[in-house]
Amino acid sequence: MAPWRMGIAHQRFYFFPAAAPTLPPLLVRVVRPTAPNAAEPAVEFAEALADAKAGALAWAWSGAGGPPAPLGDFSPHLDDQDPQDAELLAFHGRTLELWWTAEELLPASFAIGPGADEEAFWDWLAASRDDDAFVARLRRPATRIAVRLVTEADARLVDTPLLLVDDVDWLTADEFAHLAHGGGLAALTARPPATSPAVTQAEFRAAKLALVERALAHDLAHGDRRSAAFRASELARFDPPAALALIERLAGSLKRKDDRKGIVWALAYALHRLRREPARADLLERWRAASDALRSDILAELARLDRYP
Repeated sequence: MAPWRMGIAHQRFYFFPAAAPTLPPLLVRVVRPTAPNAAEPAVEFAEALADAKAGALAWAWSGAGGPPAPLGDFSPHLDDQDPQDAELLAFHGRTLELWWTAEELLPASFAIGPGADEEAFWDWLAASRDDDAFVARLRRPATRIAVRLVTEADARLVDTPLLLVDDVDWLTADEFAHLAHGGGLAALTARPPATSPAVTQAEFRAAKLALVERALAHDLAHGDRRSAAFRASELARFDPPAALALIERLAGSLKRKDDRKGIVWALAYALHRLRREPARADLLERWRAASDALRSDILAELARLDRYP
């Protein structure tokens, strides 16, 4: 994580009890966007956005007359390369059989997750939460329950893409002011989003990419190469060839006044995120042949980052 990017984006799960005896409870997964810890209004907005999205998605899937109230929320550390976490990180949700437990006197303090049996669940929980005291307070035995996982792709949030920001910094200053203080967030979630037609992965990626591209265009138009360099790792998630082109552009355009150290780290981190992109090898080969000071520093930082998964 970059030193100036605090409060990093993470997956948050909200549990909504069943709206009727014939319906399953809902486990709604949303992204709580990145926000700098030093900027309290940004952090407050990131929290409000996560809460509002979860309420809107639960409303769409519960058929209730308004956004239902969640029992609480849960934020495990998940790894998209771990098969155990795959069902919780699926693009579209479905009915899942999971394990549930909570503190005896505080039901809103809960844990929910996968496991072939209860012992496997407790092992998963210990690995996914760096809080032994929390885990120790949870009631045993855990209970096996069926829940309907609902994701951001299970309703048409793509039709209101400002709800899909993964970083508060993707917003313009005017949008942030309107959403955080001008009632815009409430207006965007004043009715449940449509659940059909089904959202495709291409639609979802396009909505996120458009937000990143817009923010990047602002960085470049204002000569902010530092912000653009940090943006490269975001672009890498949605358009790897464009991210590689941006990295090459920035590496060849630094000015004397630029934050060289920060840009070196940011470009190395973006290249690290692109380690599975075949075209990365060609770029690295060209840079090693060029052997100028800036590219050599980026390559040295990349070698350090690539030692870790």
